[in-house]
Amino acid sequence: MEIDYSSNKLKKILEDELLIKKYYTNICTQLKNRLTELRTADCLKDIPETPPPRRHKLTGNKNEKWGISVSKNQRLILEPDGDYDINDLTTIKSIKIISIEDYH
Repeated sequence: MEIDYSSNKLKKILEDELLIKKYYTNICTQLKNRLTELRTADCLKDIPETPPPRRHKLTGNKNEKWGISVSKNQRLILEPDGDYDINDLTTIKSIKIISIEDYH
C-alpha cells in the first residue's frame, strides 16, 4: 500500500527506526510492526479487524478515518488517499497517516 504522511516531520520519524525509538519508546516494536503490515498490504482490507492491528473505522470528528491499534491506548490514525470507494476497502490502496494518538 502507498503511504503518505500528514507532515514532513511525521514522515521523517516514521521512516527512520532510530527516530521511532526516540519519539515512541514505549510502543516502538508494536509501531514498527504496524507500519510493516501497512507497507506490505495491497489494500486496507488486508489489515485485519482482529487484534493486534484491529483496523476500525472512526466516527465523530474523525469520520472517514480509520484507526489501527498500536498498543492498549495508542492508535495510528489514517485516512484514504487518491481514488477509492469508501464502502469498498479493496479500493483503498493509498493512505495518509495523520497521527499517532490516544483518542480515548
